[in-house]
Amino acid sequence: MLGPWQILRDGGLPLALPRSGARPSARELADAARAAIASGPSARDADALAAFLLAWEHHWPSSFHAALDRDAVTIAQWARAHTGDENRYLKLRRIALENLSTVL
Repeated sequence: MLGPWQILRDGGLPLALPRSGARPSARELADAARAAIASGPSARDADALAAFLLAWEHHWPSSFHAALDRDAVTIAQWARAHTGDENRYLKLRRIALENLSTVL
């Protein structure tokens, strides 16, 4: 079984981790996002996760809200609170969008 960070990477999380080749569903991404947030990510991990989640929310809002259900608002708030450097955020978001477009 893949861990949450690997599932997110397979879904397009912009981190320098290899992909396993699996293609996660939106529900799997949602569960992995919950677990990753619960692990208390910081620094680059939090930056990448925040950019990934906000890209998902802004470009595929129906998918985001359906997959995260009652946690969608809280997770989006967490992501907004964890965006750091604006230039880094924009770069990570662009990468996340490109990757998510092949998954969602």
